[in-house]
Amino acid sequence: MLLILRSKKKLSEKAGKFNEKLSSHLKRAGINFSFSSFEDIEIFIETSKINLFIDGKPLENWKTIYPRKVGKYRILAFILADLSKKNKLFFIDRFLENSSSTTKIVQMFKFAQNKIPIPKTYYTTTYSRKQLSSAVKFLGFPVVIKKCNTSQGSGVYLAKNISELNKSIKALLKSKDNGSIFLQEFIPNDFEYRIFVTGNKIGAAEKKIRTNKNEFRNNVHLGAKEEFIEIASVKKNILNLALKASCISNIQVSGVDIVEANGRIVVFEANSCPGLTLDEKISPELNSLAKYLEECEKK
Repeated sequence: MLLILRSKKKLSEKAGKFNEKLSSHLKRAGINFSFSSFEDIEIFIETSKINLFIDGKPLENWKTIYPRKVGKYRILAFILADLSKKNKLFFIDRFLENSSSTTKIVQMFKFAQNKIPIPKTYYTTTYSRKQLSSAVKFLGFPVVIKKCNTSQGSGVYLAKNISELNKSIKALLKSKDNGSIFLQEFIPNDFEYRIFVTGNKIGAAEKKIRTNKNEFRNNVHLGAKEEFIEIASVKKNILNLALKASCISNIQVSGVDIVEANGRIVVFEANSCPGLTLDEKISPELNSLAKYLEECEKK
């Protein structure tokens, strides 16, 4: 039986539509499934004994578990992933076996180790005046400032000079995410590719095109236009980079953001919970996801 988990019991309108549409696909495929949330998980811990229940049912009740969204329950998801592995359940995504493996700065480190092209990246925990001087010398202006655990373009800022950089860093270090930021070189571009990966396959490809001239981010959430394109129209090396980035991040369902500009191809990140377009007249994402979940359940 397949279990699909979300971070909250109370669903947004879009989340409700997602459940409805995915349910239709899975029912047509004859898959036995249920939905639940991290809020319905209970863990009972004794010496040498741990029992985990979801909706009052033991973990072993399921064969495949897909956490659609983790949110603030990352530690709980890590425990669930670890216990799933020990019980030989198929857990999507395996990146949760390491609760920090999709933190953006950790991704950059792994990508660099595996020769995946990324923007120049600078990271420290204190950001002293001397350190910022070294960062600017390494990156140049403008500088992109990123929080380590954000999505949909939030927590991403642009500093055009040292005054703006100092101001932004000072404000961020006073926030609850003290030290959880890193700096990157700015890569000028007109759009970015979003490559949707399911397992070891490309499920969809689109261009995210900015519509606001005053915005430097290509996020749909911030007004960028989506243009879904034929997978075959995207260069093979870009598609291969998306697959490799997902594999290195140990993510089975991901949205990989890639830019090609001025003769460079650069991977921005592999998103572990990519936002999906629910209009199936223009997007093949839901169909691709449903097929992948079906394959996982039937293994």
